Amino acid sequence: MEIWNAYTADGQLTDHTLTRGEPIPHGLYHLVVECIIRHHDGSTLFMKRDSTKPSYPDYYEATAGGSALFGEIAEQAILREVREETGIELTADQLRHHTHFVAYDDQCIFHCYWAETNWDKSTIQLQAEETSNYIWVPQEKLKDFLGTELVIPRQKDYVERLFLDQEKCKSENQAQ
Repeated sequence: MEIWNAYTADGQLTDHTLTRGEPIPHGLYHLVVECIIRHHDGSTLFMKRDSTKPSYPDYYEATAGGSALFGEIAEQAILREVREETGIELTADQLRHHTHFVAYDDQCIFHCYWAETNWDKSTIQLQAEETSNYIWVPQEKLKDFLGTELVIPRQKDYVERLFLDQEKCKSENQAQ
């Protein structure tokens, strides 16, 4: 049984607890964390979701992540989730907060990060019934990958904003 802290929409911790699979009372939310992993060589990690997943089967995920467990703050949860889903051991000082938002329909507060690592790219671990493959996409192939492969739409947007829009701005500045 997975237990979560309950928060108000503005992120204030409450005295309530939530249990995965049980209805969340109106006005309460649980914390969800996601992290995009970049390698020092500029490539981005994508994990392919298992074909048995109910949502987005066989899509690539641009993030590792999940629900924060009871007592965890966002940074603790994302370090645990990245380790569980990829085998990569990050430290808190590697985390860069990207954005946060409330998904009112799902009653979730999302905290989204990205991190850069020099982890051995060949040692990524897959999770049974969760992921079936992984790929490190070099920066120069990222735009094509996002345009041709099935990637979870919201996560695709994160990657574009973080790593393609920056590149576009750099080339526009260099052209001036």
